[in-house]
Amino acid sequence: MSNQQEPTKSRPQTLLLAAIATLLAVDVGARFVGQDAPAVEAEPAQVVPVAYQPEPGMLSNPLDQRRRMIAELQSIDSRLNSIESTLKSRIRVEVTNFPKPAPEKE
Repeated sequence: MSNQQEPTKSRPQTLLLAAIATLLAVDVGARFVGQDAPAVEAEPAQVVPVAYQPEPGMLSNPLDQRRRMIAELQSIDSRLNSIESTLKSRIRVEVTNFPKPAPEKE
């Protein structure tokens, strides 16, 4: 038993690989030759005016916006700490509206 492939299978594969290598070489060569001159002239970018303007009551200064966000986060943190301390202590629950239990069937 030998590890060599049959000559009928390797010949078409070799030709196919050679064709692929040739096409890749032509593509790479075309890319290097075509680098000096652009194929299509690009149009200059057009400036699109921005129509959005912040409303008078809205924040437009990023510094003020960040300060307000920090203040709001601190407020949320203090409220969460308050809720957490309440939950750690004992909570008394009273049920005021409870349906009457159904009679037991024997």
